[in-house]
Amino acid sequence: MPRAPQPLSLLVLLVLATTARGQAGIGPKQLQPWLVGLTAVVVFLFIVFVLLLVNRLWQIRMRRKKGDFQEPQGTDRLEDGGHANPAAEKDSDEESDGEEQNKTTSF
Repeated sequence: MPRAPQPLSLLVLLVLATTARGQAGIGPKQLQPWLVGLTAVVVFLFIVFVLLLVNRLWQIRMRRKKGDFQEPQGTDRLEDGGHANPAAEKDSDEESDGEEQNKTTSF
């Protein structure tokens, strides 16, 4: 049984057909220079984005083949990447005394 066409491919085909039909009687248009530059930047960023995705997927695939790939597990990922902030943590002996020390800073 033939597979149903993808909706995205149908949409692209429809857009291409309407633009080709709409430009039949019109000569070539020249885009303004700022629009050409903007288009070039957007296309460049899209290509870089796609290349970064491919690189990421390739690295994950290679790690899985080697067998040293470990799935991140929720909070472990956050705990490993976090930094210790001793100034924000209270000392246990200060808490037990019940007295608060003056921690005035220049800020």
